[in-house]
Amino acid sequence: MSNNRSTNNHNSTIETISHFIESARNQGISDEMIYKLLKNKGWSTQDIDLAFTHAFEKIIGVTIPVPNQLRGESAKETFLYLLSFVTLGIWSQALGSVGFIAVNYLIDDPLDRSRWFSNLASNLARLIIVYPVYLLLMKVIFSNLAEQSQNYQSGIRKWLTYIALFITALIVIGDLVWFLTSLLTGSLTLGFLFKSIIVLLIAGSIFCYYLLWLRKEVITS
Repeated sequence: MSNNRSTNNHNSTIETISHFIESARNQGISDEMIYKLLKNKGWSTQDIDLAFTHAFEKIIGVTIPVPNQLRGESAKETFLYLLSFVTLGIWSQALGSVGFIAVNYLIDDPLDRSRWFSNLASNLARLIIVYPVYLLLMKVIFSNLAEQSQNYQSGIRKWLTYIALFITALIVIGDLVWFLTSLLTGSLTLGFLFKSIIVLLIAGSIFCYYLLWLRKEVITS
């Protein structure tokens, strides 16, 4: 129900902007000036483009045809973003595990050589294989964004990036709660402190990176 309400509100917004565009054009104002006025008022590029589309469709009485390839592009975009975030989760978790193993080995609980090597090898293998895949995916995504800057406004990009931000924010909050609980109960150890810092650095860096990346829509629009 909330999704339907949100969709209806958005459609109403587009209708309102479209009505303004029609009225302004009837007064002889150029489309460029109308676009600039709407932009200066804070409307997003995506909403303005949709409103212009809606206005022109009403004028000519025909729906603007959409090429079939757009469906394929959306599927491709979803695939790239989903796989990039999955690989992000894998390599970041592996990196954190390597840090935890190092802390255990050097400070907390020295492991026997065979178990230490087995755990380290497993996580290093994930890093060596998955991290380059993640970099390749991000290279493709950035290349697509450079070719089609309007994709910065993509709903797929926004939704999946916000989900990634949500997950990393929860990890950061959980880590801080974990740390403070140990501190207040007097169970905080040097090894625990280093592990908490590792989690905070990895999750916090990812959160900041994607937050800045998401804000590029403001810069490019």
